[in-house]
Amino acid sequence: MTVQEIFNSTAVRSIEEQILSLYHETESNHWHDDENKKAIRSLLEVRRRILNSMFVLDEQNKPLLAEFNEAMKQQLIEMRKRTIDLYNKVSQPDMDGRIEVEGKCFMGYEYSKIHPVQSMRAKKMWAVLNATLDDYIFLYSEDGVHKYFMSSYGPDIESENEFLYLNEELDNWNEDLDREMTQDMHLTYAFHNLFSHLDFSIYDLLWVRDFNIEIHVEYDYHTYKDDEYGDDLDWEKCDYFD
Repeated sequence: MTVQEIFNSTAVRSIEEQILSLYHETESNHWHDDENKKAIRSLLEVRRRILNSMFVLDEQNKPLLAEFNEAMKQQLIEMRKRTIDLYNKVSQPDMDGRIEVEGKCFMGYEYSKIHPVQSMRAKKMWAVLNATLDDYIFLYSEDGVHKYFMSSYGPDIESENEFLYLNEELDNWNEDLDREMTQDMHLTYAFHNLFSHLDFSIYDLLWVRDFNIEIHVEYDYHTYKDDEYGDDLDWEKCDYFD
């Protein structure tokens, strides 16, 4: 089956129409908002399973997967670099308080122009998936494909490989895929997270080449001394009613 035939199949069309119908119902009258959101989340999981069951990693899809992984990897490296650079600029050795810098990488908010399916239904579904409309995939809307966190109270900077693969060595997160076909891809943990733990299907990812980087800085400062209310306080001897 072609990609167009897959997305026009009865199973995929039916479940996507249900998802969009529930979304428009919520937007129109806000009735059963929580119930509709739960239903949409359940339907997104079913949609992912249906689409992934139709996927075949062949010589046509293999380069698409490699290109997506490489495009995302480069943006993750850039996000990590920018987060470290910003942290170093705002952090001073003699500065009181806590500085936290958190970088996040999201897939492009606009629907991919190179995706072979360019229907209005497909574009609306992408808006549902990527948190443009709501946080139906909560972990994605919170953290993106991956995030990088630095704090003046935190551990040392993790290496690039640790960030990309959760391992000091070059790794390959190719679970649930043909091991032989993907043996040379070095798929990142971020891909594994999207593919195996979130509700994006493989057909949602293959043609994504654009990404958005967000970096947030937070500075906390207090006027009391650490030994007054900090770690040295013996909480067992405190009178909570004093």
